[in-house]
Amino acid sequence: MIKNFKEKYVKNLFFYHIYRFVKYKFSFFKSYGATGEDVLLNKIFKNHKGFYIDVGALHPINGSLTHNLYKKGWSGLNFDIDEKNIKFFKLFRRRDSSFRMAISSSKGKVNSYIFTSGSGLNTLERSWAEKWSKLIDKDYFVQKLNKTTLTSVVKKFKIQNRIDLLNIDVEGHEIEVLNGSDFKLFRPKIITIEIHVKKTEDIFKTRIFKILHKNKYELISHYYHTCFFKAVEFEIETL
Repeated sequence: MIKNFKEKYVKNLFFYHIYRFVKYKFSFFKSYGATGEDVLLNKIFKNHKGFYIDVGALHPINGSLTHNLYKKGWSGLNFDIDEKNIKFFKLFRRRDSSFRMAISSSKGKVNSYIFTSGSGLNTLERSWAEKWSKLIDKDYFVQKLNKTTLTSVVKKFKIQNRIDLLNIDVEGHEIEVLNGSDFKLFRPKIITIEIHVKKTEDIFKTRIFKILHKNKYELISHYYHTCFFKAVEFEIETL
């Protein structure tokens, strides 16, 4: 009844439009994601307090897809190959657990290719490092570190049924992360992952898309390099 009254009378008033203008001028959603991806995440998980895994987390605030969720009371696991990045997470994300660890397709040791601490180009892929080294005319150095799989992480922390969001941003190592993930054991509701293509239509030709599609995830959005995949059994009620 109140909703019908608002639709019929209030929304037609001139002052209502002034109110809307002032409201959104001074009260807007602040994004921390590199291209605003966390705006959509906030809509998907509106009024929900959940759990995330952030692989290639980089920074607890700048460019983070999970910072707004953390501010809403979420918590989760963060993984990055840069020790200083993890120190920042431990400082600013006290509810989270954060680890300097490579997530890949198997356990063991792996080389990481580091340009500078905090660089978004740091990677586990030598070909990626070589390409960017030439493009930006900057050398990288090699560090060896431990690697594990997402499946092992999920089993260790016993979080099979807790994961709402899985974010993967690993500069060319995405396939290895997915190959180390048993999506029959755990089913994140939403997976955000970088796919570097020139045209949106090219996404459907990539190995990433085919792996996720095979595991019953459907593409629902594309923000520049970041693709949003939804588990087929998850219903988004807030959009």
